[in-house]
Amino acid sequence: MGRSSLVSVLCALGIVGCAGRAPEAARSKDSLQRVVAAVSAEHGEGAPGTADHAELAAAHDHDHDDEVEEDGGEVDDDVELPVEPGAGAPARSPLAAMTDAQIEELLARDPAALGPMSLGATNAGALFNGIRMPESDRWELVDPGHAWGTRETVDALDRAIAEVHRQFPGSPKLYIGHISAREGGRLSPHKSHQAGRDVDISYFLADARHRWYQRATAANLDRERTWAFVRALITETDVELILIDTSVQKLLKEHALKIGEDKDWIDDVFQYGSRSRRPLIRHARGHANHIHIRFYSPIAQESAVRAYALLVKRGAIKPRAQYVRHVAKKGQTLGSLARQYGTTVEAIKRANGLRSTAIQAKRAYNIPRPSGGPAAPPKHVTVPPRRLPPPRAADASPAPHAAHGPALGG
Repeated sequence: MGRSSLVSVLCALGIVGCAGRAPEAARSKDSLQRVVAAVSAEHGEGAPGTADHAELAAAHDHDHDDEVEEDGGEVDDDVELPVEPGAGAPARSPLAAMTDAQIEELLARDPAALGPMSLGATNAGALFNGIRMPESDRWELVDPGHAWGTRETVDALDRAIAEVHRQFPGSPKLYIGHISAREGGRLSPHKSHQAGRDVDISYFLADARHRWYQRATAANLDRERTWAFVRALITETDVELILIDTSVQKLLKEHALKIGEDKDWIDDVFQYGSRSRRPLIRHARGHANHIHIRFYSPIAQESAVRAYALLVKRGAIKPRAQYVRHVAKKGQTLGSLARQYGTTVEAIKRANGLRSTAIQAKRAYNIPRPSGGPAAPPKHVTVPPRRLPPPRAADASPAPHAAHGPALGG
């Protein structure tokens, strides 16, 4: 692959920063070209906000207390949505077109040029080359130090919020809470938020004194803007699941039907009041005061598959820990689980962020496997087709993003 083609592919697919991208992701094109030129030459290729963040974070800690279980994990934020067998298209990464030597050269000279990588599961993963959510007059970062994600996560959030402002100019800011730590991994008080693909974000509320972690109710929920945001997530992005309390789902579903959304489509995407086998919008206790969104990041996930062994080889990341997912049964204890799986009570506590030895029946826990060498690499990801509604009679033409395809970071 020639220098110019490699640069253009990496740029177009969001692997490197390009003109017009968020400031946190932007990189020097000249610098990257020099790196790619060196790689090509070696391998014989052709020539080359206004709110006070401390106050907001303090409010987050205070308001979160009644939504955190005794074990210290955010309530049910590790919900998983099963993928329908055979559905969707395999993800792709431009790193697949590069040799191991080329990837190692970039790791040595300019690792950021390889782009973000989401490694492993959202409840047992890591983030490499994360992008911090930029500042904007459309949102407020509650904790900027823990607002790192993949390029696709950042772009998807921006796209969905922009759609609300397109429909409702002058809309108020949303609060964006935790995404992931800069290198991913465990982020208290969550079980997920480990791989740059989970986001906590506020509802649009009709309240001039709106604050982070304020509960949405029938009296204060801005149904028009919140539904426009959720609808954009479903139709404009590669969203994996959306966690919303049943009480708020009810309000949004009623509003969506009232404005003429297709009933069968609404029943398919909402868990409330439907029998959908795989609803995108699911209930999780503790999500009446914020929305939890999980995105697919096909490029970042597939790049992680391609580069994982080389990242471990060069010491850029530690081998990913391996876990068994165990659903606790009545009467089981951490001690009995440790004996069953050949590990220790302390290791299980660390893997799940537990503050005590108490566990709950019917709840899933990560059980670390005994160390026996490098962990298995991340798995290939298949992104399901977007769940698009049938065209509405009032629509003159299909929506510009109606056709499904992995977010390209544009």
